[in-house]
Amino acid sequence: MIVNKSMYPLQTGFSVISKMQNQFANLQVQLGTGLKAQTLSDMGRDLPVSLSARSRLSTIAGYKANIEQVDLRLSFYDNALSRMDKIEGEARNSAVQGQYGSNNINMATVSSLSKARLDEMVTLLNSDIGGRYLFGGARTDDAPLPTTTELLEGSGSRVGYRTVLSERVMADLGADGIGRLEFSSDAVDPVDPTLPVTVTLSEDAMHSFGFKLTGDATASGNINADKHVDAGPPRLEFTFPAPPDTVSPGATVSVRLRMPDGESVTVSVKAVAEESTPPAVNEFKIGANAAETSEAFIGAMERSLKQVAAGELKAASSFVAAENFFNAAGEPVLRVDAGSPADPYSATSLRVATATDTVMWYSGETAAVSAIGMGRLTTGRDAGTVTLTQNMPVSNAHGFQIADAVSSNTAAVTAVRNAGPPVAMTVEIANNAALAANDTVTFTLSEPGGKTRPVTLTAVTGTAGPGQFKIGADAAQTAANFQEAMVRSVTEAAADAEGNPRQSVSAAVEDAGRVNYGMQANESGYLRLVRSLAAMSVETYPEVRSAADPNSIDLNPAKARFDAMARRQQLELSESHNSEKGSLELVTMELGVARAGLQSASQRHTDYSAQLENLLSDVESVNKEDVAMQILALQTRLTASYQVTSMVSQLSLVNFL
Repeated sequence: MIVNKSMYPLQTGFSVISKMQNQFANLQVQLGTGLKAQTLSDMGRDLPVSLSARSRLSTIAGYKANIEQVDLRLSFYDNALSRMDKIEGEARNSAVQGQYGSNNINMATVSSLSKARLDEMVTLLNSDIGGRYLFGGARTDDAPLPTTTELLEGSGSRVGYRTVLSERVMADLGADGIGRLEFSSDAVDPVDPTLPVTVTLSEDAMHSFGFKLTGDATASGNINADKHVDAGPPRLEFTFPAPPDTVSPGATVSVRLRMPDGESVTVSVKAVAEESTPPAVNEFKIGANAAETSEAFIGAMERSLKQVAAGELKAASSFVAAENFFNAAGEPVLRVDAGSPADPYSATSLRVATATDTVMWYSGETAAVSAIGMGRLTTGRDAGTVTLTQNMPVSNAHGFQIADAVSSNTAAVTAVRNAGPPVAMTVEIANNAALAANDTVTFTLSEPGGKTRPVTLTAVTGTAGPGQFKIGADAAQTAANFQEAMVRSVTEAAADAEGNPRQSVSAAVEDAGRVNYGMQANESGYLRLVRSLAAMSVETYPEVRSAADPNSIDLNPAKARFDAMARRQQLELSESHNSEKGSLELVTMELGVARAGLQSASQRHTDYSAQLENLLSDVESVNKEDVAMQILALQTRLTASYQVTSMVSQLSLVNFL
């Protein structure tokens, strides 16, 4: 018998022991780290699952970082809007009609308080987080507003709101301070006491400044009032009777005037037999003849107009100038065109301000077209003709431009673009009977950026829907229907061109979801606050009387102007604006919706991350108790293998025997 080691494969045994040693080492590492593998190559069939889960967790981590950043900004917005809402309430309560305070303290302090609130508003609107300015839309590198001093006083050769207001006040009041109105009389010289006298009150020219005669005038006590609204500036004529007829004591003349901000005021004067002591602003003495009475009437009307102009008209100028200077989205900054040589008192038009001569109050991202005001277009109608006109002064950087107009049935409707200025489109229903269903009128509007928007209106015989107008019984009715459809369609086109400020800044918070939270300082809520605070901050309320006669007539009524300013601020900051697009309340609600979406996305990510981490734990981690049991079992096998191999390696015939 031959006994040797060939009966037992030692090399194979050594190999098995080596593998068990490697396995033992791996189990020890798993026991120490809690992971199945230390490298990707060791993951085996679990590798795709691990890579996919880790990639998804990395994506979620990015979304969570976005959420944290946006949540920080929304927290700031929430605080800023809360403070702005308080500023709005404080401003409303600081100036109330009839509440002048002890020794008129409210009138003395309202200007400085308004300026302090304006400065706080500017600071809030120029706020930044980590160098990112938050109220300039997508333009985040620079502050969207200049300093309060620059806004009010200007900078270098560029004027601020105070100068724009001064120009507007001069243009509205006129050199004589009666609101750009003029008096003339047909009284003969020398006076003929046997003749009646007619006094004419008229606007000095066709323009938008000063008082506007509405044609609403009344007279009593033998004074005749006649209205003229024909060609040329509107005028009113008041005829005073000749003896033996005379004006009755107590007779009144009242004139209704419209101001630049759209509000109206009534100026009234009264005839008296004897003047009051001291004389009243609105009284005129009945003279011996029509010439004397009419002259006294002109004096009383001029005094009354000066007083109302110094109060109501100047207040209207303040808020209109604020509207011109603190321009809204889609509107240019406007100034009085003083002409050459400069004479604001006789100005007849506005001009577009430039960045070289006027401080631009807002430099952030903004829409070039606004839905309010139909994108700087105005519509009109006269019988069977409808017009669409670009607003003056024209700005190529703001609002729609009328590019073209065409009709599919020229025999029934003519559509013509007039070069202007201003550029206009005229649509005339030339033959209503020839107009048929599906006939169209198409006009093209172009935006400052070059994009064009064709607007097509289609004739129908039944109820008109979007983009349609109903054929009426005659040309006038069809024109009215066309105008209504045009206003609706142009407003929709303007709203689409304007867009939503919230979408100017957005962040991805999940695969199919973004949170929009852009903010622009020229939205209506901020704009109303800035305009009213600026107007109130530069106005003062001194009483102007003759130093020689403290009882003289005050033609610069401080309290009347304070009341006029307070009323306009109340209207500007009224809670009735809360439902308007861009109001503080609506913006706060929109940001609340954004924050709710942010929190929902964050919760979804938290839940999904937990699921993925559990999956990774199953794929990549080990149960240490199981590993310990495997190590113990493997250790026993290794010990037995070592002993058997050792015994076999020493086997011989002698040992065997």
